[in-house]
Amino acid sequence: MNLKNIFVIFLISALFFWYTLVYSSFYKNIEINFSGVSGKNIYLDSQKLSGVIVAFQSKDMISNYTIHSNCKTTTEFLYTLWTQNFFYLNVNDIHCKNNNFYLKDQNWNVIINTNFQLNLVSDFDLYNRFTDYTDTLLVQANDKLLAQMQKFKLFASVDEREANFEYIQKSRIYDESLYQNQKIEEILLKRQNKYKIPVEWYNLPDGKNVSKFPNWGRPYRASYTHAVHEGWDIDAPNNTPVVSIDDGIVIKIVNNFQFSDLVKIKKWDGITHEDRYKNLDILRWNQVWIKTMKWDVIFYAHLSTVAPWLGVWKQVQKWQYIWNIWITWVPDEDYKDYHLHFELKKNPYSKAKAGKNTEVDYMAWDWYFKWESIKYILEHQYRIFEK
Repeated sequence: MNLKNIFVIFLISALFFWYTLVYSSFYKNIEINFSGVSGKNIYLDSQKLSGVIVAFQSKDMISNYTIHSNCKTTTEFLYTLWTQNFFYLNVNDIHCKNNNFYLKDQNWNVIINTNFQLNLVSDFDLYNRFTDYTDTLLVQANDKLLAQMQKFKLFASVDEREANFEYIQKSRIYDESLYQNQKIEEILLKRQNKYKIPVEWYNLPDGKNVSKFPNWGRPYRASYTHAVHEGWDIDAPNNTPVVSIDDGIVIKIVNNFQFSDLVKIKKWDGITHEDRYKNLDILRWNQVWIKTMKWDVIFYAHLSTVAPWLGVWKQVQKWQYIWNIWITWVPDEDYKDYHLHFELKKNPYSKAKAGKNTEVDYMAWDWYFKWESIKYILEHQYRIFEK
């Protein structure tokens, strides 16, 4: 065989290899398509519902392919039925926010026509939305969930890795309805309880110093706040423990605040209501906001360094120790006034705002006992707080 023939054979072989590698891969891309999922929601905090079954249509063997996103996931191939290939996808990242998923081959190439989206739901998302519902709306939402559970209860015990895909989807509806039902019933049950007083071994103010109550004027702040005390002050020594008044979720933390941060306060003509809310927020220093099961929000202010295990989106339990009382540093750096300032904001309930309130929204909510007299507050404050 001469050199020319060898070259021709080599060229033909190279072209055939290129055709097999490139064209075949392209052919597979257009032949693999996303078919469906057992459920559109991923519940990130649920061991059972953090995964779904995903179906792809393909005539080719794709058992060694995997599903990916920008979040941590694991994929298990289950079985093939005719041209449908079923995978179990599990999301292993409770902070995952990217809801786009897609299939990759064994060489980590993204396969076209296989991308799909899922709704990623955390317990924080559920509590944040449901705690903005009134009792009546919670009951109505729960009634719909119970109706769904009744409708699909025959599929409650379906083996999702072996059953008919349609049955698996109906079983998923039951399981998701049950999961949300449990959250709503928990909220309704805990709303029957009174709030814990937030400072260990201390009571609410007794009326001897009226400036410690809601509604008392703060005229020296009139140029940059709304010049009114919106909560209670409980005098206690430095480092006295502060506890959560109720089960709830943390929605804001300010830590490591410095006296020099007061320069952030805006003090000039023409400041807006929003500016005044933000200025008052600066005066709270280190602080934590908790959204309670009763759909209120409590602001804890003048705190020492917040406990390291506390974080936004974290759930807290009633009586849980979180932080200590610290100095206020107001009006000057040498001022050593030790007390917990806390504000209890009443959720006005807006269906359009449920689960979507901003920090300014929370600050603009009315506080408990707004514009009521000291006498009235003294007579009624223990109707919402435990003695």
